[in-house]
Amino acid sequence: MATAKDLIPQKYEVLKTRTGAELVGMTRDIGDAIEITLPMICHLSLIPNSQKTQVVFYPYSPLSKTERIRMPKDHVVHRTPMNDQFIPHYDSASSTWMEMLDKGTIPLGTDTDVRKTLDERIREAMRRLTADLDIDMIEEETGYFSKDIEYDEFDEFEDALPPSDPKKIH
Repeated sequence: MATAKDLIPQKYEVLKTRTGAELVGMTRDIGDAIEITLPMICHLSLIPNSQKTQVVFYPYSPLSKTERIRMPKDHVVHRTPMNDQFIPHYDSASSTWMEMLDKGTIPLGTDTDVRKTLDERIREAMRRLTADLDIDMIEEETGYFSKDIEYDEFDEFEDALPPSDPKKIH
């Protein structure tokens, strides 16, 4: 059975808050507040070497158990209808988020996961950078990549005199 609340029009809007945050969602006016269903933040970025823009939606309040927030109207600086081109992207992102929220299946990583991923990426980058180099030859000729650093090479700096002209740095 439909309730009076179901009959209140709901529309896609972009809202800018007093704090500068900009969020999108399905909105309803409810007295002195705006109810926003599945509020999300949109991030647009140009895809490198392309004429396309990547659209990414993030939940506005990702730690919340509920899919709705109420924002006092005096916290909103600006409201405008959402560009129709972005509605399918918002719908897809918000429905995915809602499903994860309902099922409790939000994929969470740990600090260990992040470090492991970074370590793997750094190792891969170093492998690619050094793939064409003969590391043994470079190490033998220059001492670079050597684990044993000889600090005797730096003794000459201990005995160096400061420059006679204080404006010179060398």
